[in-house]
Amino acid sequence: MRPPTSVPCPSRPTPRWPSLLAPILLGIGGCGGPTGQPAAQHPPLPPLQLAPQQAELDALAKAAAPPPAAKQKELRELADIVLQLVESDERTAAFAERSLLGDPGLTSVLEPALASDKVEVRRRAAWLCGRSNQPLLQFPLLLRLKYETDGEAIVWAADSLQRLGNDTGLAWLASAMNSEKVQQLAGSLGIGILGDRNVELSERPTYVELQTQLQQLTDAWRRRGTRADWQGATIDAAQLDHTLAAHLAIAEGFALRPIDEAKWVLARGGALVVPRLVHTLSASEPYLRSMALDVLTQLGPIAHRAGPALLPLLQDPLTASYAVRTLGEIGYQDAVPHLRARLADPDAEMRAACVQALGVLQDAASAATFEQLLADPGQAMDVRVNAAFALLCLGANPGADAFLKQREAQHDYHEPTLSWLRDRLATVTR
Repeated sequence: MRPPTSVPCPSRPTPRWPSLLAPILLGIGGCGGPTGQPAAQHPPLPPLQLAPQQAELDALAKAAAPPPAAKQKELRELADIVLQLVESDERTAAFAERSLLGDPGLTSVLEPALASDKVEVRRRAAWLCGRSNQPLLQFPLLLRLKYETDGEAIVWAADSLQRLGNDTGLAWLASAMNSEKVQQLAGSLGIGILGDRNVELSERPTYVELQTQLQQLTDAWRRRGTRADWQGATIDAAQLDHTLAAHLAIAEGFALRPIDEAKWVLARGGALVVPRLVHTLSASEPYLRSMALDVLTQLGPIAHRAGPALLPLLQDPLTASYAVRTLGEIGYQDAVPHLRARLADPDAEMRAACVQALGVLQDAASAATFEQLLADPGQAMDVRVNAAFALLCLGANPGADAFLKQREAQHDYHEPTLSWLRDRLATVTR
């Protein structure tokens, strides 16, 4: 199926994920002394062993050299025909398309085409990515979803992503069904996707039915980060490492936009990105450790295997509290004894992080401690807010709910964080 030549631009669908930067703000500005309880005996931790990694990442990123100049010229000429930037007859266009899609260097021309200022080029480039059989193209497609405003381009990018083994775009595809301008295209592609996955549909499925089924596939992706039915091309391990290294190496700079873009892409890369992130946790450069922690937190349960590598960071004064929150978000239950032992930590940020993580992990054995922390006016507000959140993670609690409502009514706590906590509760307790 080829994209039509012109489709009006709908508004960009909004992804369902809440911002995961909010939890990091919970500890900022926290103050207050320890709980007054005797310090718990900390279970032993694996040793913290850090080593420089920035040079390694830079070298890996540079290893992904572009094709030679003559080859690049050939690919650009093919791309101009395939992207319909120059006129050609049908036979020439078909030959150019086969030649381009069969060339391993096509990424060098399709990636920039995805960011073209011409919407027709972006649409066709997104469509071509899905026919390329090159899974590495999922990374520029993911970045396209961050900025794309054209409804049809979004739909083609989402479809191509799933063709390359990444189901992140299914949420965008489902959302596109709410726009009259592209819902027919989105619905047609959705039926095809669900049919390929052997999902039974009614004889005349509604958009609501399609959205429900796509949501189930999205939920499965967010739990696993892989497609159980995937039979497509296997990604080249060396090329993947070069790509991921290029995204992580950006953390050394001070330009916020490239760092934000790298995090966006990595956080939606599924299980593919986890091994490199786990390795980065042992970087002696704190900015690399912090970036890896941020992305792993956003990946959530997909990154469960990172748990053992996170535990040594509880000894790191620079990233320990961030590691605690990550342990909670990835659902690493083996961390519970270590987190309980730090509920009386002298540092308010650490206490707040441990309370929040134990709430996400639904540690009912800590409920009495949560109640004590919530009721203690001497605790930092961060700790008390997280204690209320943790109690609500365990079930209905009128006192905890009233405390959060009071903060919302009095506007005496960071409102985006309160909003994030409410959204997070819906996913913890459902």
